[in-house]
Amino acid sequence: METFIVYIDNKQHALQQLVPMLPERGTQNAPANWILIGCPPRLNRHTGRWLTQTALKKWRQEWTRDTVSEIVELLEKYGNKVTTQVVQGSLVELTQQIKRKVDAARVIDARRPKLAVNLDPVTPGQPQEKTAWLVPGGVAAIGAVIALASD
Repeated sequence: METFIVYIDNKQHALQQLVPMLPERGTQNAPANWILIGCPPRLNRHTGRWLTQTALKKWRQEWTRDTVSEIVELLEKYGNKVTTQVVQGSLVELTQQIKRKVDAARVIDARRPKLAVNLDPVTPGQPQEKTAWLVPGGVAAIGAVIALASD
C-alpha cells in the first residue's frame, strides 16, 4: 500500500493539489494510506499569551479537524485509509519520524505559499526560495499616496 504524507495549512489550496492525484471515476486503483498533517497558523503573541497550553493544543486540534474534514471524506470515498495529526515541532523531524514508521512514503507539501514568507522545509533536501517581494509597509503607503496625488 502506497503512503502519502501531506502537509496542509489551507483547505482550498490542498484540494487543488490533491484532487488531480485521485483516480478517475471509471478506473480502479489500489487504495493508499494518507497521513494528513495540519499546520495551523501561529497565533500572535498578544493572543497566545492569554491561552494556556491545554487551550492552545485544543484549538490546534480543532483547527486541523475542521480544515481536513472535507479532504478526509473525499479520500475515504475512494477507499483510502486516512489518518490525521497536528504538527508538533520541526516539520523535517516529523517527516523523518513518520518515514521510520512507514517504509516508503511520498511527501506532498500542499501548504499555500505566502507572499514575503519563506515556509519551513518538510524534507531535509527541500529547496527554499528566497522571496524578493518584501516591501516595507511605509514604502507601499508612500507609493499609494503618490499614485493618488498624481491623479
